[in-house]
Amino acid sequence: MLAKLMDGYYLYCNKLRTDLLATNGVSAWACSNRVPAEVLDWIRQGRPFSGYQIEEVNSSLCLRIDNLPEVVLNTAEPVKVIPTILTELSLKEDKRVTDSKKEAILKAKEAKRKELFSKSTLKNVALKVAYLGWNYNGLARQINTDDTIEEILLRACERCCLIEKAKDYKITRCGRTDKGVSAFTQVISLYLRSKTSEDETDPNKEYDYVTMINNVLPPKIRVVAWANVGLEFDSRFQVLYRSYKYYFPKCDLDIDLMRSATGRFLGTHNFRGFCKADRTLEDPNYQRTISYLSVDLVSEDDNDNNLSIYSITVLGHAFLWHQIRNMVSVLFRIGLGLESPKVISGMLEAGVKHNYGMASEIPLVLFDCEFENIDWNESRVDLSQLWFESVVKTTLIKQLMSRELFTVKNVRVLCDTKKQSIMSRPFIS
Repeated sequence: MLAKLMDGYYLYCNKLRTDLLATNGVSAWACSNRVPAEVLDWIRQGRPFSGYQIEEVNSSLCLRIDNLPEVVLNTAEPVKVIPTILTELSLKEDKRVTDSKKEAILKAKEAKRKELFSKSTLKNVALKVAYLGWNYNGLARQINTDDTIEEILLRACERCCLIEKAKDYKITRCGRTDKGVSAFTQVISLYLRSKTSEDETDPNKEYDYVTMINNVLPPKIRVVAWANVGLEFDSRFQVLYRSYKYYFPKCDLDIDLMRSATGRFLGTHNFRGFCKADRTLEDPNYQRTISYLSVDLVSEDDNDNNLSIYSITVLGHAFLWHQIRNMVSVLFRIGLGLESPKVISGMLEAGVKHNYGMASEIPLVLFDCEFENIDWNESRVDLSQLWFESVVKTTLIKQLMSRELFTVKNVRVLCDTKKQSIMSRPFIS
């Protein structure tokens, strides 16, 4: 087979030389026909392609043949596939050259970035961030996914040349929100490249961090404010309080009964029965303090009171994993008449978790968090695109519901003992 390929190769080269006689410009012709370098040299020298030159080109040609698919090598007429063979191999060579150029460009950019940051001042900056977390895998960075709020935010900062590399970059956060949970006021702190010296505190002389970062963020993640903070600032441990809101339609819930039960959560208790245990902690502390809890009307539906929207507001200094969603789950069961308000006191005293399941993560929002002595530089953020898309989708669903074949039943909130999420989906039929 090698001999056949070699014979075909020589025939092909002689044909190329014949074609060349009718052309002007060897290099242009050779480039357009993807002629190998050794063939081009022979053509320029006017050398014939005879059998005694096999040894001279055998090494180069064998290297090409070794890289070919077996189906090509086994063809009955190798002379016909020689042009295809040479073209494929030339394309591979072009790709290697392209990859090499890309690598050189990346190295040059990396060197330029290092030089930039070596001459720049880094300052500890707090960012106030709002996001709709429905389509993200939570706030904190994870090993198995890049689809987290922190990962997207850090990559945006890297694109803006505010941080050198997003990988393994350390930040602190006010509250860790789970997959699907949103935040209206999340505070993170990280070191960003500054436009000014270390002693300069005038925000008007600094980069416009809000605009810069928002320009490369998706519309459901927005930076709304920034502030220069001291070297010792930590957004997790220096927060004064955090407040969460959980939004829900009234359906057939007894709102007054739910309100009567909220007082049992107030104060400092053992919330072991209202959280997911963290197995990584050797001596976990389940004591938490709830300083405020209420059930409030958000928007009233004039046509059907069951479609009115309410919210549960919970305020405290710190919360356990899934604590809010488990608390809401119990309040829903009380509102449905499935449990008495006394069940809250029993769970707090015994520290035992019931098999109630959790409320859905979608309506939960980290609503606010408060710090001392931070002078925020706030900016108005345009939400036109997000508002337009959302209001149109809502209108379409309402129009669909108005048709005879579709209706929203006066249903009980989904709540069973098989760990199904309460309010995990609407009931439309």
